Amino acid sequence: MTSEPAHEDLDLDAIEQLCEAATPGPWFVRNLDDGHAMNLVAVSTAQDTGRAERWPGFDHRELIAATLVQQPRYVDCADERWDENAAFIARARDAVPQLVAEVRRLRLLVEYGACPAAGTTGTEFVIPLDEEMLAYYREMVDVLVERCGISRAEAVARVNATYGTQDGVWIMGHEVAEYWAFGAYYRPDHRGRLPVGDPVLDADIDYGTLSVRPAPPKGSPFWTLEELSESAEDPGAAEAGH
Repeated sequence: MTSEPAHEDLDLDAIEQLCEAATPGPWFVRNLDDGHAMNLVAVSTAQDTGRAERWPGFDHRELIAATLVQQPRYVDCADERWDENAAFIARARDAVPQLVAEVRRLRLLVEYGACPAAGTTGTEFVIPLDEEMLAYYREMVDVLVERCGISRAEAVARVNATYGTQDGVWIMGHEVAEYWAFGAYYRPDHRGRLPVGDPVLDADIDYGTLSVRPAPPKGSPFWTLEELSESAEDPGAAEAGH
């Protein structure tokens, strides 16, 4: 007997709707005084001034919540964690939407089998690369843009999807960039052959008859660049195989 995935109980859409319906952030912890000069700890849309304003010397419309109201004693939790609770509420305004976005990203990684580093490498590629391999991956992207006539965003997505989950990155540099780039775009022909980037070896390959692999799904973690509109694409991009 198998159990349902744990994430099925986490309704990200509902959580996101709650975030969007709440008062916009950022929120701040305010240390104030009530009408009897007793501490009042609140969460506010305005930053704390450090002056501990006494009621009615602060604007109640700026307050989101209170974790300590002593006189009258409306709010006073038994464990006396007034400051900690206020800090938690204030931080949650930004943290919960960020966590929702991160859970969505991780679910996509699981769904599409992407490397866990996707979106965290500081480059357009989903795996960490040293300077030499970064230049090599970008050369593969250039091949796809210039030789296959696709957008740079799609070229990066294809390279990510095809080579972003493998451990043997180091061995790729033993071939020209075309060798790997064409494998991310074309399916082999009826002889099981792909272009390899060598004019002599590729002379008898008819690019027009090669079938094209589908691009990675939009919304998957492999699409790390924004796709330009058609009118903004490079007009000098060559047709496939030329």
